[in-house]
Amino acid sequence: MCRILFLKWTNKNKALDYIDAFYKAWYDDPHLQVAVKTMKINRIKNSHLHGWGYLLVTENSINTYLSGEAFYNDETWFENLKNQIKTISWPFLLMSELRLTDEWNVSALNSHPFFFSSYNWYEWCFFYNWLLDYEKLASLEWLNYSDFKWKNGTTIMWLSFSRELEKWSTVKQALLRPLPALKSGYNIMCFLNDNNGNFKAYINAYIAEKMLENKEYIEYVKLIKKSDDDLFFAWSNAISVYKNDMYTVMENAEFLEFDIDFIKQYYFNWYEMGIDMSI
Repeated sequence: MCRILFLKWTNKNKALDYIDAFYKAWYDDPHLQVAVKTMKINRIKNSHLHGWGYLLVTENSINTYLSGEAFYNDETWFENLKNQIKTISWPFLLMSELRLTDEWNVSALNSHPFFFSSYNWYEWCFFYNWLLDYEKLASLEWLNYSDFKWKNGTTIMWLSFSRELEKWSTVKQALLRPLPALKSGYNIMCFLNDNNGNFKAYINAYIAEKMLENKEYIEYVKLIKKSDDDLFFAWSNAISVYKNDMYTVMENAEFLEFDIDFIKQYYFNWYEMGIDMSI
């Protein structure tokens, strides 16, 4: 039950406006009580309390931050993120998540982004929100659920993704593999290196079929997006309360893929360059 943010391209000022709206929705989310009531989760108010993190990718850096601290108690790092955005003079990709959990532990290790790699060389950084039945997912993957009590449900997701990728399935197939264990919605975004020189980003929007008739709950779960020449934006719906704009609702099961082609890379070989490495 988290909030996610995805920004891509070049307009820093627009990005900062969205980040500020992100902060406000963290502190007071007007749709949260509907979700709490629908999922029968008690003792949660309107704030997302349980950590936050971000991934900021530019042409020559990949910066991440993970915290188990509530976002509004961590303003130093919030300002640090904004200052990083202000100094960018080239394209960027920003993903961030504000966390609220109904189970599992609260710590920096269980905050987003999560990282994993598969045996066939995919490297991932991903964020997601909404609820999965992790005990059911463990059973589907033939895993002992009790082995994961001191880790987090995302570890089981990672194993599920990896097993699908290691069959050389598509990224989309891997991301959708946990759907049989879905409780409510399944919004996910990720940044990927396929070890073939390709960097990509993905967004998936999904609401469980049994929830589609609950219009109030959809207001909480749905992702909205806006595409301009200088910035693509996608975010959980609460941002529209704090920043008026013309948004489009992502369709259920909509899956977006982006080439992240601004990352600079170079390769060299000491011997081919004639460099003597002897000591």
